[in-house]
Amino acid sequence: MQWRFLSDRVPQKIADVSEILLSNRQITDADEFFQPKSPAEITPADIEMGLEQLKVAKDRILEAIEKKQKILVFGDYDADGICATAVLWEALYDLGADAMPFIPHREKHGYGLTWAAVEELKKHSLPDLVITVDTGITAVETVKLLRQEGVDVIISDHHQPDETLPNALAIVHTTMVSGASVAWFLARELNEKAAQNSLDLVTIAAISDMMPLLGVNRSLVWHGLEVLRNTKRPGLQALFKAGGFKTKDIDAGTVGYGIAPRINAMGRLSHGLDALRLLCTTSSKKAKELATLVDDTNADRQQLTDDLLQLAKQQVRGQRDQSLLIAHSPDFHEGVIGLIAGKLAEWYAKPAIVISTRGDSAKASARSVPGVNITELIRTGKKLLLEVGGHPMAAGFGFELSKLDDVMNHLYQYAQENIDPELLQKTLDIECLIPTSLVNKELISTINKFAPFGQSNYQPVFALQNLKIKQVQTVGNQQQHLKLTLTDSKGELDLPALAWGRGEAANNLQPDDLINVAGVLETNEWRDRVTVQLILRDLQPAESNL
Repeated sequence: MQWRFLSDRVPQKIADVSEILLSNRQITDADEFFQPKSPAEITPADIEMGLEQLKVAKDRILEAIEKKQKILVFGDYDADGICATAVLWEALYDLGADAMPFIPHREKHGYGLTWAAVEELKKHSLPDLVITVDTGITAVETVKLLRQEGVDVIISDHHQPDETLPNALAIVHTTMVSGASVAWFLARELNEKAAQNSLDLVTIAAISDMMPLLGVNRSLVWHGLEVLRNTKRPGLQALFKAGGFKTKDIDAGTVGYGIAPRINAMGRLSHGLDALRLLCTTSSKKAKELATLVDDTNADRQQLTDDLLQLAKQQVRGQRDQSLLIAHSPDFHEGVIGLIAGKLAEWYAKPAIVISTRGDSAKASARSVPGVNITELIRTGKKLLLEVGGHPMAAGFGFELSKLDDVMNHLYQYAQENIDPELLQKTLDIECLIPTSLVNKELISTINKFAPFGQSNYQPVFALQNLKIKQVQTVGNQQQHLKLTLTDSKGELDLPALAWGRGEAANNLQPDDLINVAGVLETNEWRDRVTVQLILRDLQPAESNL
């Protein structure tokens, strides 16, 4: 792994570290960064949301409420879509609207505003107004058919639009925030109080959908985390308990690695509607039942992902010369192919596509690396596809199984000819080299002011050089983790360093070895004692050139 220093400046005092981190993130207004403005002060113009379309949508919704017309909030089955559905539905319900939420089933209805989903609705009765959240921006044909049925359609979405937009009554759209955030801005136009109470859901969605946590998204999440820690939702309270999360400690990491995956699991393996019920229920008893269901389903999802990941790894091992990785099998469950693609992209530093080839139609999910817009790359083969949608870093698409070879050959060739090989190097971004004299609790306090961490504002990684290993050991139930104790040349530092899942590296390390390390500095609390520790991302022999 190559190390890339974002700054060649070596801090001499703690204040220098803050300056370096601000500079590396290209933050020019430190006051606004450290004290983000309230979401209530963010205007639609701040996120490039069309005011005219927003007004048309608002007026039509208020008209529907006044006339007691049936409104359907049509969402998506991932955490962003489920949270978006809850945000808008709750705002409408609070206003007395005759509104119902709808979450499509992954296998029965497919992704997005599909005609299969509309046919499901027609079994009962079509609403007067459909409002999409976190979906719909590419649903040209379905919107056309709905309009022919006399149904008005309002699209609210954040995905990348296609060349042709749906002929909807209004399109409330921006790519700057999550789908739930777009729904939140629409909800705020209708019911400001209800919107304020749903910032906990906006926070889960923004982190889950990997929005860049700077600017507007930072404001939403920074304030939203406080709402989340104090949420009154019985469903979230029950989910925290089921997952063993301490309310006071909930941060972006807890959401990204603990809460959001549980909500996502329902749409992956079961039905996202149960996750929606969990978020919206007012019954503590029902919340406990649903939280148990969600937690159990997530455990199943983890096991299935681990099992299928091994199959995917076997397939891509022979693709070292390709600029893009593709794995396909009828064994791949459609609900976890995105997770598998994400792991492959992370491990091999290449865009990865995982395809489920069950049935006559193949379903694919893609994850990318910085600098490669995977949605645009896939769209170059649009003539071969049935559907495609997504973001620069993640996409989903489908095609007829008979075209599998054509699709793969096109993607391999296009990637080979158009992706800069420099983007495919496994690289660790490091803020700067830091002297051991600055490794203390005050430094950790300064680092923590930059939270919440996530896309575009990653938890800072620092490098330390010429450290001596005092102790090498493995820890964990299966001795799968590496633990080192490090010191400096003067013997004044006593720094524990942990490398999760790297227990095998202990075989190549000895006490008194000199190494350079890169990792995240944080505090560790154990029996009322607070110490500084390093979470290792990489290590090199000390003679390596930094």
